[in-house]
Amino acid sequence: MSKLIKPERHSEILVINRLAAVLKEERISNKKLAEILGYEPATISKWATNTIQPPLSTFLRIALIINRDLRDFFISTREFDDAEKNILLKNLTEIAERGKRARKNKA
Repeated sequence: MSKLIKPERHSEILVINRLAAVLKEERISNKKLAEILGYEPATISKWATNTIQPPLSTFLRIALIINRDLRDFFISTREFDDAEKNILLKNLTEIAERGKRARKNKA
């Protein structure tokens, strides 16, 4: 289950992207990527820690800029056993439902 979530300040964060690992491999700092993309370094940090997820188009921009395969930025779903898949699906469903409720409350 360590592939799916990591404890952080009494909450659990789904590890979906590998941005931090890719940036480390390429020796690119969050600050440098922020400058290149035109974002705040804090935003890049949130992406790298999986606190929030950027749009897929942003991952594609990063991949093209640093000449990496888009697949390098994501965890492999083929490595999960059935129990891990079920946990991940449950967590992702809960996230999606929270997003739906948040959008309804804004309207």
